[in-house]
Amino acid sequence: MNEATSSGVIFGECLVDDFGDSQRLGGAPFNVAQHLQGLGTAAIFISQTGNDEYGRRIQEHMRQWQMPVTGISVSTSLPTGRVEVLPDPLEGHHFNILPHQAYDDIPLPDQFSGRIPWLYYGSLALREAGHSRETWRILSAISTWRFMDINLRAPWWQPESLRDFMTGASILKCNNDELDILLEVYALRSGPALPEKMQVLAEQFSLGALLLTCGAQGSVYWDQKEFYRAAVNPVTDMVNTVGAGDAFAAAWLWSYWRGESPELRLRRGGELAAAVCRLPGATPDTREFYEPFRRRWTQEEP
Repeated sequence: MNEATSSGVIFGECLVDDFGDSQRLGGAPFNVAQHLQGLGTAAIFISQTGNDEYGRRIQEHMRQWQMPVTGISVSTSLPTGRVEVLPDPLEGHHFNILPHQAYDDIPLPDQFSGRIPWLYYGSLALREAGHSRETWRILSAISTWRFMDINLRAPWWQPESLRDFMTGASILKCNNDELDILLEVYALRSGPALPEKMQVLAEQFSLGALLLTCGAQGSVYWDQKEFYRAAVNPVTDMVNTVGAGDAFAAAWLWSYWRGESPELRLRRGGELAAAVCRLPGATPDTREFYEPFRRRWTQEEP
């Protein structure tokens, strides 16, 4: 897959991250869509907002960034998603995710009738039985390639349904804590070594590949043949880690479509994630943020 054929679909939540004294637009799929747009790769973002101030703000933001809004529906009964972001002494931040939001009821836009080259999706928007799950099933069935980005936020996921969403994904992305949770929840026996853990999970759910983020310890990728690792440079001026994983996913995808090596994909992901950790929210305010990355990355040999 390359940039010329990379126009696909991003499905899932758009919401407001409420920091108390400020509010930032967010949601992992929304963040990934904006990062890809900033890096020069457009995608159709399918989601739903409420008919409220936050929903209008999200659509206006997308227009300003020249992101397609044809996949955005507006609910007349549910509010735009909101997440309270609270400081946490251990994790850096803690999310209080509100129930039954507009993104829990995403309908399928009318324009989708044929196959789509790729689909990115998370797990949060699939937490409730209803329209969002039905829409995902249709998109999944017509997608050639699927990238699932797990987001295990208790109590908003169930092992039974998560199994269906993971099984057969082309790429599954999670962090090292989520890897251990999955192995325990599904009673998968593995040794302590990280490569063995990844291989056991991938084989259990028929995954094409597994992408693992490990915070300050870097990242790991397994493609059914080899394991690849990348370290990260310490972020000395960190503001918070909100959205770092989304930035990693977007940069990794951008690099993947350019046909770059697994090692380079991991390095790109780590670089953009580190830069986002220096921001007050999950995404930058202007496109200029991406220019140094686009300029330097496109000049380097794949």
